[in-house]
Amino acid sequence: MTDRITLILSGGNALGAYEAGAYEALHERGLQPARFVAVSTGAINAALIAGNPPEKRTDCLRRFWAMVAQDTAAWLLGPAYWSTAFDSGRARIMPSALLGNSNIYHPRFPGALSMLPGMPTDSSLYDLGPLRERLKKAVDFGRLNSGETRMIVVTVDAHSGEEVRFDTAKGPIGVDHLLASCGFLPFFPPVEIDGRLLVDGAMASNLPLEAALEEHVTEDRLCIALDLLRRENDGVHTVGQAIDRQLELLLSSQTWKALKNLRQVHALRRRLRLLGERLPAELRIDPALAPALAEGEKLGGATTLLLLAHTSVPHDAELRAFDFSRPVLTERWASGRADMAQALQALGSRRAAPGEFVVLTFSGGEARELPDADMT
Repeated sequence: MTDRITLILSGGNALGAYEAGAYEALHERGLQPARFVAVSTGAINAALIAGNPPEKRTDCLRRFWAMVAQDTAAWLLGPAYWSTAFDSGRARIMPSALLGNSNIYHPRFPGALSMLPGMPTDSSLYDLGPLRERLKKAVDFGRLNSGETRMIVVTVDAHSGEEVRFDTAKGPIGVDHLLASCGFLPFFPPVEIDGRLLVDGAMASNLPLEAALEEHVTEDRLCIALDLLRRENDGVHTVGQAIDRQLELLLSSQTWKALKNLRQVHALRRRLRLLGERLPAELRIDPALAPALAEGEKLGGATTLLLLAHTSVPHDAELRAFDFSRPVLTERWASGRADMAQALQALGSRRAAPGEFVVLTFSGGEARELPDADMT
């Protein structure tokens, strides 16, 4: 496989261990992405990869996820909350995140107390100071910005709602850009960059397909996207499951809307190019038609998108995106590694033909090509 690979990484907090395992499977096959497009947890993983030499990347990811893993019961974000998850008849008690995860975030003051009368105001519950210090040590930002690989980090302007992208091809990316992309309100604070208050890119696009695929390129491309949020599940029976499902529905629906839009734009450009080829020369330069026909010239090379969806692992509990317990993170890493290996095997030499946009989805151990009819 000699493709220039774009790796598209979504947000998902503790679910990001799945992405790390998936990268390990790529690395083991000698496949190094040339471009990363990422949000939130995905941006952290991407920086750990792109900000280290190839021979150290997997070890760096392993050290990071081992460091954030908790050997006690999982600490969960949110208000005081207790839930009991049953596995093989044994209960797992999961306490609230009142103490946070000391290697990533800690409670702010006044934080949640700011909602009480007479308390100072605050913008978030937790502070990402520990993560900032970890990233300064784990990521070589000189290498990340050297041009060896390209990285795009997606954030959102907290005031206007506009999607804001940072691209190493246009300017340096630093730790503030990564933390801004992690600023999921109200848990984590926004970050001010160049006079703009920025928050988690998941607010607009948790899996940044458009940031990865909108750009016009002439060469053929293989894009591998990892979606950490499930589009479908087995039902909601508890408050904890309802919180999980809220995030899944809000964020996974973005992915499918973006994919549907991208395929529609691609199909329109194909038709416009075909129209331009069939029109006589005098009509092709008609000012009324030329702008539309120019869109057809943006068709570019063939695009193959391999989309992997993280479903579940054996010890998943409620509020799964906030569960940093070591056994669960280990399972997620192994799941990502196995899924990527199987997905690459299923992909094989299958690629889009010139001018085509082919989507191959992989979920629950099954791979299939996604026809247009499925984009409803």
